[in-house]
Amino acid sequence: MIGRMTAIIINLFIMTILIFLSVSYFLQQTIQENINNLNYNVIEVVSTTGVLSEELYQYIEDNINKYGDYIIKLKLEKQIKAGIYDTFYDPSVIIDQKLQIGDRLTIYLEDMKLTLFGRLINASFLGFTPEKYIDIRIKSIKTAVISKTAKDLVKGYDVITDIDERQDDNNISIFVATKRNVIGIYYGVSSHDNVESTNLYYGDSSNESEDTGVDYIFPNGEFIKQLEYYPAGHVLHGQIKLIKYFQQ
Repeated sequence: MIGRMTAIIINLFIMTILIFLSVSYFLQQTIQENINNLNYNVIEVVSTTGVLSEELYQYIEDNINKYGDYIIKLKLEKQIKAGIYDTFYDPSVIIDQKLQIGDRLTIYLEDMKLTLFGRLINASFLGFTPEKYIDIRIKSIKTAVISKTAKDLVKGYDVITDIDERQDDNNISIFVATKRNVIGIYYGVSSHDNVESTNLYYGDSSNESEDTGVDYIFPNGEFIKQLEYYPAGHVLHGQIKLIKYFQQ
């Protein structure tokens, strides 16, 4: 009788462990896939935009830490000439760095702790570590080969802020072309060479209305920023005279 009860208890314990192993394994695989997809999507953006922006790096941090205690390692290989690279690891010299075609950026993500499946495999949930430790922490490594040179991309809210801050500056005007108005519109005081009539403020006309305005600047829209300078011989030579924004 005691033997039968012992056998039942042992069988139940084994079945419970197997169930935990199965569930935790599929959970780990799901997390591994999500981390790989996240890393791949970021690398794809870097490859086609030519820059790992601070905003994009923050996006990685915010999302991977939903799954665990992750570290992020970066490796930038800047191409000097064909087959020769300078290598950098410091995030401060990589993030927001404008990359060139042929440069390579590697992003490595690693969970510092074992998942439930890893702890079950290593029996660490019992308070000890086996002699042959199995390192099955979730990791992801992806490399982007830059296919497009970085451009000065800014968000629509940056464009709006720039207009507001420079509205009374006699030396600088701002040109904005949206997808619905490729001809564009100038902002600035009428005394500026590029501005025929005063258009100080953004958002004070129907053309800038969100619903119908062709000059509406979508806050999260992306714009290429270009600068023009006063020509040689001008009293302000070397200073910016015009800032252009083109919606992408």
